[in-house]
Amino acid sequence: MTSRHKFAITIRWIARITGSLILAFVLFFILAHLFGEEESDAGFRNTKEVITFIFFPVSLVVGLGLALKWEGLGGFIVLLGMTGLFILRPDLLGAGFMIPLIPAGLYIAYWFLSRNKWQPTNS
Repeated sequence: MTSRHKFAITIRWIARITGSLILAFVLFFILAHLFGEEESDAGFRNTKEVITFIFFPVSLVVGLGLALKWEGLGGFIVLLGMTGLFILRPDLLGAGFMIPLIPAGLYIAYWFLSRNKWQPTNS
């Protein structure tokens, strides 16, 4: 096993652990909102809110879920969804909303490193 392979596997496991924690956190809040007793903010008020909801949390949940099987695809879905969210709502560019980009970037890095199937180099 090459050091590059070990490095890539480490990146994948860090991405899986952090991505799973973020996924569980976001799913908890989605379920709490769905089954909560508050009815004052039920529904969407305009199209911008629907699109924002698709960018976050839908793309985040779908992307992090898919990344457990297909790292590149899931990472790119999260990256595109969060980019769309920041374009639509630049006021959310705080550190809290940047956290999901960490596992997305790690998934993409793992996908990039694993593309050549661990063939040793002749250096």
